[in-house]
Amino acid sequence: QAGKALQDLAAVASEYDTDGLEIHFLNSPVVAKQVKSAQEVEDVFNKVTPTNSTPIGRKLQALFTSYLADLQRNPELKRVSYIVITDGAPKTEPELVIVNAARELDSRRALLTQVGIQFVQIGSNTAATRYLESLDNNLRTKYNIRDIVDTTFQPADKPLDMIKILTGGINRRVDERGSKGLR
Repeated sequence: QAGKALQDLAAVASEYDTDGLEIHFLNSPVVAKQVKSAQEVEDVFNKVTPTNSTPIGRKLQALFTSYLADLQRNPELKRVSYIVITDGAPKTEPELVIVNAARELDSRRALLTQVGIQFVQIGSNTAATRYLESLDNNLRTKYNIRDIVDTTFQPADKPLDMIKILTGGINRRVDERGSKGLR
């Protein structure tokens, strides 16, 4: 399911960002850059063996560390939206990783849209749903930080809300109302 969701996403994202997608996997060192088509996504997925572990916190920490170091060197660095497609609850806690990244962005007075995280839950794991909802709805007030998290729940029988997935982590109206937030 994650592969299909990412194939759909690559096709739409390439219309708006000529750099394409950069794909990282939670349990693999495989990284694909400038991915612009469904076929390229499929090729990348064929190189990775899926596992049941979901170390979201560890992967986000590595991505944030790299991005924030690059942002320190170049304050004009292109904005980033991390789209995490998952079917389960995280095995490594991402909450404090997200909080620390948001605080770092605040301390640098980075644009509110500099970094966004979009969790896309595929499947119906209720524990994962509750956890992802809490990341989306509680971090800003609990820690007094910028809102950089959005969550989309993706039923298997419905098409992806591409606008929400691509912009929900950086646009509060879209975060709260889905693609209707742009109307």
